Amino acid sequence: MRKPLLFLILLLGWIRADAALRFAGVFSDEMVLQQKSLVRLWGYGDAGKRVKLDVSWSDRRFSAPVGDDGRWELSVPTPAASYELQSITLSEAGCPDVRIERIQIGEVWFCSGQSNMEMIMRPDSTWRLFVENANEEIARADYPHIRYLSVARHESFLATEDLSDRKWQACTPQSVQWLSAAAYYFARRLQAELDVPVGLIVDSYGGSPLQSWLPDQVTQRPFYAPERARLIQCREAGAEKPEYDMASALYNGMLHPLAGYTIRGFLWYQGCSNVSDAARYPAMMNDLVDSWRSLWNNEQLPFYFVQIAPFIYPGYQLGRWAELAWAQARAAAEIPHSGMVVTADIGDPQNIHPGKKRPVGERLALLALSDTYGLQIESRSPEVVRALHVDGTLRLEMQHPGTGLLATDNESEFEVSQDGILFSRADFKIVGDRIELEPTLDKVRFVRYCWRDNARSNIFNSEHLPLGPFFIKIHEAE
Repeated sequence: MRKPLLFLILLLGWIRADAALRFAGVFSDEMVLQQKSLVRLWGYGDAGKRVKLDVSWSDRRFSAPVGDDGRWELSVPTPAASYELQSITLSEAGCPDVRIERIQIGEVWFCSGQSNMEMIMRPDSTWRLFVENANEEIARADYPHIRYLSVARHESFLATEDLSDRKWQACTPQSVQWLSAAAYYFARRLQAELDVPVGLIVDSYGGSPLQSWLPDQVTQRPFYAPERARLIQCREAGAEKPEYDMASALYNGMLHPLAGYTIRGFLWYQGCSNVSDAARYPAMMNDLVDSWRSLWNNEQLPFYFVQIAPFIYPGYQLGRWAELAWAQARAAAEIPHSGMVVTADIGDPQNIHPGKKRPVGERLALLALSDTYGLQIESRSPEVVRALHVDGTLRLEMQHPGTGLLATDNESEFEVSQDGILFSRADFKIVGDRIELEPTLDKVRFVRYCWRDNARSNIFNSEHLPLGPFFIKIHEAE
């Protein structure tokens, strides 16, 4: 009986070791690693042992101890991007090797937010999700050098250490159906311009407010007392997990497990669930960017985000779209190494999920190509920097006009006011790289643009990037 018993003991020991040695869930076949970086790799093994790592692009062998918590971590240099397939082999004494294959080295972007980032290419009539020209785009989406990982929805009271079972996939007509449309169009433009593999980590949750993506140490501050009180009530009521819209719930469950996966930058598409909280949004956005950059230990990681599109919000949110959009623009002006995509021309006032996702993704790509990769292109929408009374005319001075402004029609979204409360429509004309208004009121002191839920911007710069909503005070010319 001793030999069978000994065999059983050895077998069980092998099974335990085999189960313990692994990479963290964010790493799998088909993944993309950031080029020319010291990429962070981590996983799990038997405490007290030592893991070894071999990578196909280097003759060097890497090793690290497994801590008392069963985790190991390594930093590995990567070469310049290429389409060559690579592999990584993880080993530990007494365990079968663990191998990741069909890896590519390229550019990696982290894509997060709520439903307009989560919105996949595949149509969904239940939720009125229809990407423009989706069927044609899906049919020809054979892009093996675009890879993505879509993170499963998960809420948690405490910081989660690992992901559920989701794997990286190469972009094919079959797999692209489940890929974020905005992220897909971003990657396609980036891959075409840079001629390198592009990796996307899509980590989004429909309906989520910004507060749910903030860490506990931030939401514990008095500024977030209402959100924190609701979370505490949920825990005291015995809930197993928080709701998706509670403070820190998604940071803990969906962001923390990915912390440190080496990326080039962040993309963010959110705001609809904060429409009634425009006054606090710039401060919250600053907190989000600071905390995410801190988690990745890089204060200069680019953060490009999308301004929410016009939509007729119901109930108490009616008429509040422009306030939140303007708050996002103010946040973009405050946050270093950031940029904002304007979508005031492509909204659907009857659908909070506008189908024109290609312009969104491509405008995000323009920001990355100019600000991150150094291409000499105009990537930002025209922006009013000053409004002046000059010789009886109201002049709007602009930045980012390109080689000149243009209007697609004569409909005016400009309004002027004497008191900042009651507004009247004002006609406009474009004079080169500035706009002149013909107010119907004397002594106007304020001007705003696209300040309606069903607004449509019709003024563009030479790169066909639209003027976004704004609300500013008018000054007298010196």
